[in-house]
Amino acid sequence: MRIALFPGTFDPVTNGHLSVIQRGLRVFDRIVVAVAETTPKKALFSLEDRINMMRHSVQNLPNVEVIPFNGLVVDCAVRQNASTILRGMRALADFEKEFQQALMNRRINHAVETVFFMADYQWLFTSSTIVKTAVQNGASSCGLTSAYVQRCIEKAYGLPPAPAMQGEENADGQDCTLVQGNGLAQGTAIYPGTFDPITKGHLSIIRRALSLFDKVIVAVAENPGKNPLYSLEERVAFVRQAVQAQADRIDVISYDNLTVDAAQKVKACAIIRGLRAVGDFEYEFQMALMNRRLNKSVETVFFMTDYKWLYVSSSIIKACASHGASVEGLVPHVVQKSLLSLYQKGTMAAATPCLEAPAQGYLKHDTAEEGQRKGQQQ
Repeated sequence: MRIALFPGTFDPVTNGHLSVIQRGLRVFDRIVVAVAETTPKKALFSLEDRINMMRHSVQNLPNVEVIPFNGLVVDCAVRQNASTILRGMRALADFEKEFQQALMNRRINHAVETVFFMADYQWLFTSSTIVKTAVQNGASSCGLTSAYVQRCIEKAYGLPPAPAMQGEENADGQDCTLVQGNGLAQGTAIYPGTFDPITKGHLSIIRRALSLFDKVIVAVAENPGKNPLYSLEERVAFVRQAVQAQADRIDVISYDNLTVDAAQKVKACAIIRGLRAVGDFEYEFQMALMNRRLNKSVETVFFMTDYKWLYVSSSIIKACASHGASVEGLVPHVVQKSLLSLYQKGTMAAATPCLEAPAQGYLKHDTAEEGQRKGQQQ
């Protein structure tokens, strides 16, 4: 059984929180919502009130449990037999803190994974603090919280009920009911990328994804716009050789269409992505929102890259190899051997710009001996 822990203060619970819970049910069999006893700043509601509001909000979800917790989140996850900590991210401001916390949690306990869902676009501006401020100043939180939570906030501040907003619909807010699988394989995820070439960082994400999903399909994108160093066939072959020890749980395919369409074709419930740095966040954030707009039945699940792979990318690997630097331990052996053949055994016309992908023409050039030999053959 896949159990996830969703921790937070929930002061109070918003529809943004409920969205993460509902979407999490596409991936997990059970979600334990852990309401923190202690809060970083003075809470408006008591622990008991926050638990009651959350339980009221998820009452239609039989596979969601609400508990109080104190101490380290990873310890709470272990006590609840949860192999995963589920977190939501709304903006760049969330990234740094969540990145640090995810790395620390992995340092404390590698057996507990942290995964992230990007907030749906309608909740990007929604937080417990913003909701409380709005209600305190006479605004309605309709659509941002349930009507029950709205009344709890008004009561806490000693306010009369706010007038209904013009055009107000669905006064109870988020329809928190059980999410159906829509025919998708709940234990299958797709991991897309160019993989030009595959690195140990990619393999780390695949390995960690296997702790959450029964099967991972590595989807190698044709992606001619990136002018890849290796052909599609070569990249697929590298990935297959790198994951052959777990071929029973990992499939490798190629694709040339939208990622969400590829995911739908293989009946995957989730798209796996890795985040290494702030530079990744903006692009991945936009792509996750677009993918949800295209197909809401396929979730995007983010893993923070392990700290030892934070600096590793296919582009950096190629740049280092082109300068004659060793990439041993950063890529599978078959890739290292190929890069050595392409770069270090040939005569390079010029050095590849640092940290950029090798430009066309920086590949292996004919040496004088090879040129002479080809001339003789002709």
